[in-house]
Amino acid sequence: MCERNYAQLRHLLPRAGQVGDAVQIQVSALDKYEVRLQELGKFTSTVRIEHIQTPALSERLTSWLRPQFDVRLYHDARLAEVVACQQVRQFKAVYDYPNTDMLLPDEKRQINLLLRDWLSLCRAQGLCSAVVLL
Repeated sequence: MCERNYAQLRHLLPRAGQVGDAVQIQVSALDKYEVRLQELGKFTSTVRIEHIQTPALSERLTSWLRPQFDVRLYHDARLAEVVACQQVRQFKAVYDYPNTDMLLPDEKRQINLLLRDWLSLCRAQGLCSAVVLL
């Protein structure tokens, strides 16, 4: 899964490759996302994928309904891993269940599946190659 996410995410990254560069991806008439390069190193990069609030949705969506996650790309291993999702960082591989944070036993896997599903949506909409550099 992390290998496939890496391959698909590489198509959405800003081409210039400088920290702060971003692309916007229009998924539907009301849904737009931004992929912004947060960190850039020789072997790793970190990008933030964030739902952009449009005026039509601004009053209807609270912050917890607007997806945001940080993804670390390991270029030498060709892997992409979600390192933060909705302001939660440092996920354990396995959680006891039940727990006080109401996280699933395989929460880390679930958020990487969320990234996979989001990338599949972009591919299904034909948006993996149709991005706008900001």
